[in-house]
Amino acid sequence: MKKIIIILILLVPTVVFGQQFPFMEGYNVNPFSLSPAYAGIHNSKTLFIDYRSDWSGLEGGPTTYQLSYNDKFHEKKELGGNFIYKQSDIFKNNVGLGGRFIYDKTDIFKQMLLLGTYTYEVRIAKGHWVNFGLSAGFYKNAIDFAKYFNNPDYIQDMVLIYGQGKSKIKFATDISALYRYKQAEAGILFSNVMFGTVRYRNNEMTYKPLKNYLLHASYLFVIDNNWSAKPTFILRGGQNIPVQIEIAPTITWNDRFWGTTLYRTGGLFGVGLGGEVYEGIILNYSYNLSTNVALNTFGSHQLSLGIRIFNFLKNKKNLS
Repeated sequence: MKKIIIILILLVPTVVFGQQFPFMEGYNVNPFSLSPAYAGIHNSKTLFIDYRSDWSGLEGGPTTYQLSYNDKFHEKKELGGNFIYKQSDIFKNNVGLGGRFIYDKTDIFKQMLLLGTYTYEVRIAKGHWVNFGLSAGFYKNAIDFAKYFNNPDYIQDMVLIYGQGKSKIKFATDISALYRYKQAEAGILFSNVMFGTVRYRNNEMTYKPLKNYLLHASYLFVIDNNWSAKPTFILRGGQNIPVQIEIAPTITWNDRFWGTTLYRTGGLFGVGLGGEVYEGIILNYSYNLSTNVALNTFGSHQLSLGIRIFNFLKNKKNLS
């Protein structure tokens, strides 16, 4: 079973060795998890907690936890029925900030990532906006060789005598940009652009995450006062990583409840449901099933909880 896990890790580009940042779904409700350039645009001031389990029927399958928050400065004053800005206010209204903490574990492999994001918004023409995003932080991973010591199939290997190999803390960055015009959005993300070789403290192993990219585009179709549809197209790939295409339409009712479907090249299909179940509380669940993997697995699950912090605190205060 452990051999199967390692083979999958090495072959599937969306796990530990393929990219620095594990890919999360639920971007229809938290687009900040798709691209940092979204900081402060959709569902800002909302704390999101995500849990994802891939290949959930397989022992040691990937498990990912993510904590994220983003916000945008909005400071404007009203004078004579018109909004006016001071120079400092103009700067603040163009700036978005965000942060993410990610912990990912796949059998003996673990990685942690802490990132802060800064975005700046520029109007290039009437109705046309571009958001530039820069994320920077720290990355660390570990390989727990000691888990194999009690395996009856264990074969003596000099590498395994080191027990757990912990990497040194590494500086991590990503660069992103987002274009918006009316109901259309399109963006690009580059990860691991400035990421060098990771070295371990107690052995001579090295690890260098692969450079990768993600392109996306979406358009919001307003059907009537209650219904809307938003198809999203994603293309991702990179250094030694096969290109993947993803199509994910979302149907929303009353701006409060939604359903999604998903197709990803490689034979992966998915569905999702979510909504603002209580004022200030968002829940979203997604399920993926791969038709091209002949293993006894139960697909992939992701549960996302969003808390609109200021709305929640206000409601709690009113109730008391």
